[in-house]
Amino acid sequence: MQSIMKELKEKAKIIAEGTGRTYESVLEDLLDDGVVNLSNEQLKQGSLVEQLKEAAELIATVQNISKEVEKNTVLNSKDVTTEVEVNSTLEGDCVDRAIESVQRKADNIKKILLTLAPVFLLLTTGGMEYFAITDFIGDEASDSIILGCLDQNAINYDQDANEDDETCIPPPDCNPEWIYEDNSRAVNDADLLVAFKFTDNEDCDITINGHFIISLVLNGELHDEDTIDVGYFSNEVVVSQEFNDLEDGTYEVIVELHELECEDGTCSHGPNWNMDPTTINIEIIIKGCMDEDANNYDEEVTEDDGSCEFDPEPAEGCTNSTALNYDEDATVDDDSCEYPPPRCDITLENITLSKNHNASWVHYDLNCGDESTYGSEPEGFNVSIQFWNTDVNETETLQYLVTSHYIAGDEIDTKELCLDDLEAGTYDFHWIAIWEDEEGDLFNLLEHWESIEISGE
Repeated sequence: MQSIMKELKEKAKIIAEGTGRTYESVLEDLLDDGVVNLSNEQLKQGSLVEQLKEAAELIATVQNISKEVEKNTVLNSKDVTTEVEVNSTLEGDCVDRAIESVQRKADNIKKILLTLAPVFLLLTTGGMEYFAITDFIGDEASDSIILGCLDQNAINYDQDANEDDETCIPPPDCNPEWIYEDNSRAVNDADLLVAFKFTDNEDCDITINGHFIISLVLNGELHDEDTIDVGYFSNEVVVSQEFNDLEDGTYEVIVELHELECEDGTCSHGPNWNMDPTTINIEIIIKGCMDEDANNYDEEVTEDDGSCEFDPEPAEGCTNSTALNYDEDATVDDDSCEYPPPRCDITLENITLSKNHNASWVHYDLNCGDESTYGSEPEGFNVSIQFWNTDVNETETLQYLVTSHYIAGDEIDTKELCLDDLEAGTYDFHWIAIWEDEEGDLFNLLEHWESIEISGE
């Protein structure tokens, strides 16, 4: 409410000076209905429109007086047109003061017209032409007024303003010190990160509008370039940009800040702020084994990654899988293998054939090793024993017996097999011992008795 009242008071003061009305009367008129229409002075002389017409006629009169003064016909009655002379007379002083007063009133009326242009559109249908004063105010009444700071050096310069409102804030008494803090680096074997901070060491709060141009130069030629638009910033700005899949080489990084200066929608380059070039080496890294003695050595590798593989160190031990102490991790046999005692050999210590009138029997003693060679409990074999008879020089079995024994050691252990109920005749008798060794091979011992007579009585 206070700001509205203040604005009405300022308008009332301007209108009063331009129309000759009292400040109190104009303020009362505005407070009545918000419009300068003499609603509070219906019986007083003339309306605002009539006063403005009179003011326009007064302005025309002043302009004619000014022309006559220039011709020097009013004050000196001489036909002199090259110079205006005003004598220091009472009459001349009065004219000067009259002209100054009229001109001042004309300036005030001009302000009124610009301020109250919308009011005239409401009061009349003809606009400014109704008062025949469009030549006096020119095009100003038709242009919108935008208040703001017009000083381009001010902090709050407003490029859209067309009338200064005396709010300009001068720049601070500070000299900026802009510097780059560079942190650019290779991030792996083929990528490069350009990273930096552009900062004002003095913190002057100066606003800059612009963009950075980042260039990569390889072997003296431009390899890649990118533009980073940062817009407006104050005191500092942080920028990072990554370049990928680069080839081997030493790159020169060049950074430029192009400041933009914009006015009326048009921007142009201002000062440039360049960073000292940075040199960065990019080397394609191939990881792998670099030890020439390794099984997986790779001559193209540039960085050892600890993956080298070597033959295992020789491991001594028993490499025979049949040994009692066989070592499957051993690579070199150290003659330490331990084996079980060797299997004994089956031997026939003695064998005899006996007979009577209707029977025949065989006695035999089989051994397998002795204690001195094979120990007290040598490992033996299962032996199958067969005993049968045939007719002389024939192969067909007539009677048949079979048994088996586990034979180990050399103790005397005579065994017996008997064929009985034999008929009278002459026979061949056969005996065989059969066994299988640890390798699965078959062995035998064979005995024959030919033309043995059985009486049968």
